[in-house]
Amino acid sequence: MTRHPARGVAAVVALAVLAYPGVSAAATAEPAESQASVRLDPRRMVGGGSVPAHFVGFSIEWSLIERYMGPDARPAFVNLLRNLDTGVLRIGGSSQDVMQFDANASNTNEVITPEDLADIRATLDAANADGRDTPRWGVTLGTAMAPATAGRPWRGPEHARAFVTQGVRPAFSGADDYVAAVSLGNEPDLSYGYDLPEYLSDFAAYSGADVTGPYPLVTPNTSEPIAPWQSIADGSVETRFFGDWPAILDATAGPTKAKAGSFGPWAADHFYPLARTCASDPYRCPTIAALLSDERLDNFTYQVHTHADEAARHGLAYRVEELNTTAGRGAHGVSDVAASALWALDAMFNAACPRPPHAPSVNAECGTGAVGVNFHNAEVRAFSHPEEGNGYYNTVNFDPSPAMGSPTPAPEYYALLLFSRFAQGTTGLRSVPVNVNAPPGGQVKAWRVDGAASERRLFLINKGDRQASVDVAAPGRTYQLDRMTPDDPSGAGRTLDAPGVRIDGRVVAPDGSWPGFQPTTGTTTAGHVRITLGTGEAVVLTMHGHDA
Repeated sequence: MTRHPARGVAAVVALAVLAYPGVSAAATAEPAESQASVRLDPRRMVGGGSVPAHFVGFSIEWSLIERYMGPDARPAFVNLLRNLDTGVLRIGGSSQDVMQFDANASNTNEVITPEDLADIRATLDAANADGRDTPRWGVTLGTAMAPATAGRPWRGPEHARAFVTQGVRPAFSGADDYVAAVSLGNEPDLSYGYDLPEYLSDFAAYSGADVTGPYPLVTPNTSEPIAPWQSIADGSVETRFFGDWPAILDATAGPTKAKAGSFGPWAADHFYPLARTCASDPYRCPTIAALLSDERLDNFTYQVHTHADEAARHGLAYRVEELNTTAGRGAHGVSDVAASALWALDAMFNAACPRPPHAPSVNAECGTGAVGVNFHNAEVRAFSHPEEGNGYYNTVNFDPSPAMGSPTPAPEYYALLLFSRFAQGTTGLRSVPVNVNAPPGGQVKAWRVDGAASERRLFLINKGDRQASVDVAAPGRTYQLDRMTPDDPSGAGRTLDAPGVRIDGRVVAPDGSWPGFQPTTGTTTAGHVRITLGTGEAVVLTMHGHDA
């Protein structure tokens, strides 16, 4: 969404971060250390951006409802949602265009049934048990909108009508406000073979009240090419529907706004920086270095800013409803290690405040950005085969055994946990300039938000392959420091490629509950706090005790 904060004299932030080479998080620093300097202005940001409530979210394929929200999985999954306070679930993905809704079918993972919708409703009832006016957690429910084929002749408006009238409406009776939207189709650029007129014709047939009922709509849910942003901008690669958003929203924005619900109207698309399959195009190949590179981040911010700005011109917010590290269900050693948590944390800030690479200063006050993101979860190989295991990119891992027991957090989940606690629902969002005086490889990223009263929070994210040191000059008297670190139970000292993550030395309990943050506390020394960031670490510095 483009957010237009009140204009005024912007508070000045003067921050400089100096990172220097080091060693793994578990080791001591090299003797010759470069100095780092950071100055944090304590004043509240005037005209700053915001990170809306319900920013975080998960995207889950229909074929996995029982694995996350069935009776034995539900208690832990609900706790994992509650840990994040507020958010939006998105149920769908490619499965919504290949799995038929059938009100009379046996409940298997090959068909969408009323039992699936009842499991989603029960999960949200538990997550929203406090009865707030706006639910803490909402859901976007995906249904098929794609050309009928010989193998799937059931696709059409009648199928969408049955999904709504026989599935959604009875399941969510008395709780319509849980339904953030009904999502029509998945990645129509691909399913319609880049035929925009056919897609828009079908949208007109599907979007009427006689098909989707009273529920809000979300479109166009497009995929985007994995290519340098420059190639997308100049059209030297196949851009799918990327440049067709103005024409698409001309047709879809009116019906979308007319049916907006408690979560507001938005447009949505998808993003992956890498792909598991890359034999024909090495640019797509997944590595940790590529995932954490500024180049891939530029591709993301170009897309988010372009489409958020276009959505705003049509009176819509914007959400990245499907996002993760590597298309094609993730890549082992990239998507399922600590590096993915660093990427996810930085990606959320860049979604909320995208600085387009061709004009980074145009969004300096973070007025344009997404209202949320949904990290995708799927099976490792194919729909309806959960027994084969989790997609490597899953943010929350399901139990692949016949017991279908408690889901467990993967590394990315801890990034959402840190972000939801310290950034979601705040104002004063700003990217902090980082000046690196170190050999190549120093990649410290910095963001700030305003907390309550005089509280200021500074995020430092070390995406580089070496230790970094930051000396923060801040006028506050007391501080808290929460730290996200790689966790390698083997004792081998792995960092970016560690299989786990902790926050403040803690992990989520087996029942999905979070034991709580346990920050380091202290007082500044002559107005300074010195922070060492190990490889693969991120910290939140919360300052107290200064004039607002």
